[in-house]
Amino acid sequence: MSNPVELKVETHGRPDAPALLLVHALGTDGRFWDEAVADLSKDFRCIVPDLQASGRMPNPPQPVTAQKHAADLIALLDRLGIERAIFAGCAIGGMVAAVAAASAPDRCAGLVMTNPGVRNADAVKDMLRARVGEVRAKGMQVLLPAAAEKTFQGMPHDARFERYLERYAAQDPEAYALSVLGFLDIDIRPILPGIACPVLLIPGGQDVLMPADSAEVISSLVPQAEVVRFEEVAHFIPFQAPERFVAELRRFAAKLAA
Repeated sequence: MSNPVELKVETHGRPDAPALLLVHALGTDGRFWDEAVADLSKDFRCIVPDLQASGRMPNPPQPVTAQKHAADLIALLDRLGIERAIFAGCAIGGMVAAVAAASAPDRCAGLVMTNPGVRNADAVKDMLRARVGEVRAKGMQVLLPAAAEKTFQGMPHDARFERYLERYAAQDPEAYALSVLGFLDIDIRPILPGIACPVLLIPGGQDVLMPADSAEVISSLVPQAEVVRFEEVAHFIPFQAPERFVAELRRFAAKLAA
């Protein structure tokens, strides 16, 4: 495996507070966590990176796998002098956080996976392959507003929807394509039994992009897992329901500290 890449990162909160590593979803960047971090930074040291091919990061020469993203995250903790943290990620970001937790179990105090998944369903793979071809040929706008509407399935087209739509459209098409291709064949099932820390799974009842049984699959493979379902929320729980997400994360963190 190639050497880890130095990620662009923002930190929020007191340096001596418990560390919280936040891994954004596919097609987003560290700003995905802004609303949640505004609250969480009161009690946690929030570590908010941009993954390769996202946000302020340059495009890599080739697609980046979840294993390489995970290595980047552990190297980031090393660089910041953080021994242990709670890892939290959304959707694909949650899978990357899980891979990082399994690869460095001594670094992960607890794992939070919102909109959890273990692999891309075949239909989702086909959709993502089609998206790569379309954005490379015509730019990000060709996917809109349909992609945003699917992400916000069953939810209001409010200010958060408009913010996501604007940021999605502003992505570099090749960066998006490289991100998608790196995650196309992801399957984290083999690494799940190696996750020793407690795990909180938060699926969304309106999420049509992650297989409905993913939380059950994960909870059957990790030693310590609990599931809290947000029935009325779709594919991006920390972005779409930050107040409820923050409340659940605080509850989970309190249990870890007890």
